[in-house]
Amino acid sequence: MQAFRPNPIVRDALSDTLENFRFDIRHLGLFGSTPPHPAKTTVGVSYKLVFLFRGQVRFESGALHFSLTPGDVLIVPPFVRYTAVGAGDEPMEYGYAYFDFADPAMETDFATLFACSSPVCLYGVLDEFHRQAAHHLIDHLDPQSPGAHLTAHLILEHLMLGMLRCQLNAAPGLERVLADPSAQLVHRCIDALRRMEPADFTVNRLCEEVHVSQSYLYKCFQKAMNCSPNRFLTLYRLKLAERELCRSSATIQQLAEQYGYTSAAAFSHVFRQYFAVSPAAWRRGRRSGIEKKP
Repeated sequence: MQAFRPNPIVRDALSDTLENFRFDIRHLGLFGSTPPHPAKTTVGVSYKLVFLFRGQVRFESGALHFSLTPGDVLIVPPFVRYTAVGAGDEPMEYGYAYFDFADPAMETDFATLFACSSPVCLYGVLDEFHRQAAHHLIDHLDPQSPGAHLTAHLILEHLMLGMLRCQLNAAPGLERVLADPSAQLVHRCIDALRRMEPADFTVNRLCEEVHVSQSYLYKCFQKAMNCSPNRFLTLYRLKLAERELCRSSATIQQLAEQYGYTSAAAFSHVFRQYFAVSPAAWRRGRRSGIEKKP
C-alpha cells in the first residue's frame, strides 16, 4: 500500500520576481544557417533574447564580443546595433524572441536585474532536455492556432525563469537588487516622464520633478542603467516615437514636433542613428508586414 505524501508548493522570491514582469511578446521563432554562414546586422526597438540550440554563434556590438554555445542566452536591449554570424563548419540554429513590457518601469527593473543596458550573455541557461523542449514548442508553434499567444508567453517565461536561476547562482541575494536607491530614483524618473509631454523631456525638467541635482541624477543613472540621463531620455523618446510612427498617420514633421525635435530632419537624423533607416522607411517596412529580422 502506498501512502499519500503531500508536496506543497509555496511562494518563493524568484517566482515573485518573475511575476512582477508583464511581457508583451512581439515575435518568437527559429533561425538557422549552414556554412558558409552569412553575417546579419540588426537593430530593434524591442528587447531580444537569442538562445542557441546547436552550433556556435559570434555576436559583436561595438567593443562587445560574445561566443555562444548551445544553452547560452544573449539579451539584447532596444536600440542596440549588433552583428551575428555562425562560427565553425557545422550548421547553426538559434531561437529568438522579441518582447516589450506592459509598463516602462518594468524595463528599468529588467535592465537592473540582468545588468543588460548593453548586450549581455548568460552561459549555460538551458540544459539539453530544456533545449529540446523549447525547440520542439517553437518549431510547432502556429501563430494562427488557438492558444498560440499564451503558448508563446509560457515559452518566454520559462526562458526567463532559467535566466533568473542562472543569475541567482552567480549572485545570491538577487531579490534585493531592485531595492537599490539608484534603481528607485530611475523609477521615480519614469513615473515623472509618464506625466510629461515628450517635448518637455530634458534633464533639467527631470531634476525638478524628482527634486535631485544633475550630478546625483547622473550618478544614479550610470549605476542603475549604465548610461547618462541624456541618453536614456533619447532612447525613451525614440521608443515612444517609434510606436506612434507605426500606429498613427501623423507626418514625420508632426512627430518631430510632438517628440521635441526642432525639425523633421533632426528627428530623422537621430532615428537613423538607432534604427539604421529613416522614420519613413521604418513605417513603410512595418506597414508592409516586414517584421524585425532574426
